[in-house]
Amino acid sequence: MKSKTILVTGGAGFIGRHLVKRLVDAGHQLAVVDNLSVGQKTSLPAKVKFFRGQVEDPKLVNIFTRVRPEAVYHLAADNRVVSPVKSTLNSNIIGTYNVLTAAKKARARQFIFTSSAAVFGDAKTFPITETHPTRPISPYGISKLTGEQYCQLFQSHFDTKILRFANVYGPGQSSTSEGGVVAIFISKLLAGEKPIIYGNGLQTRDFVFVADVVEALVLCLKVQQSFTLNIGTNQAVTIKQLLKLTAKLIDQRVAFIQKSARPEEIKKSLFEFKLANKTLGWRPQTSLADGLAQTIAAFKKK
Repeated sequence: MKSKTILVTGGAGFIGRHLVKRLVDAGHQLAVVDNLSVGQKTSLPAKVKFFRGQVEDPKLVNIFTRVRPEAVYHLAADNRVVSPVKSTLNSNIIGTYNVLTAAKKARARQFIFTSSAAVFGDAKTFPITETHPTRPISPYGISKLTGEQYCQLFQSHFDTKILRFANVYGPGQSSTSEGGVVAIFISKLLAGEKPIIYGNGLQTRDFVFVADVVEALVLCLKVQQSFTLNIGTNQAVTIKQLLKLTAKLIDQRVAFIQKSARPEEIKKSLFEFKLANKTLGWRPQTSLADGLAQTIAAFKKK
């Protein structure tokens, strides 16, 4: 693939730094905008141009017009399901519109937006396809759906590619991240502590490994069209099953603290990926057991 100038918002975060490294290794010229609320600048390759800033800051356009990216990956977001509404509005709605506007002024040709299973809310049919009705039940889900709609509004200016992720996990995920249940379980078990399970633990999730997610993001560069795709494994795992498998791989006994269910959390998630396979030639390559083993190994190296 021809070398491109690419800007990644949130590029120092969990998924972002995996993506940035992959793009740099492929020979692309990278710039990253990140407020470092979660990520660290030191996690980025030395040749990356780094700009510290907030995506909702109107001055962001100055960075974009300076870099002149051909492609923009917008990963920066407040991804806490129970985040304060004002924070979600600022980061995920105002921020996304601001990034889209900046990309337009910089004359970008491609815009890749990372969305979430949260846009569907409590789905009625499974596996969830891209045409399933969107009924988010949290401010976070609403903000991501609104971000998608703003992307569609800008399709006359550049291709907009929306990837709705299932539950992403892998090396480098923070155990302090609310959505990082895999990282939280591993961290607690390695410390000899009991993880918390909210509700009965029978709620299901579709866990997709970060390297597979990055592969989908990179493949977007090769396709000259706008689309919305689900990125998941079509494999449902309960939270109790996840804990049992994680504990087995760490050689720890299964024990947990049970707390009341959180109303903002969906009960079941399972993603169909047929359209992603047809559009990008993408399919998940990493089993949950293999992905957990890699993630546990990374935690042990800390």
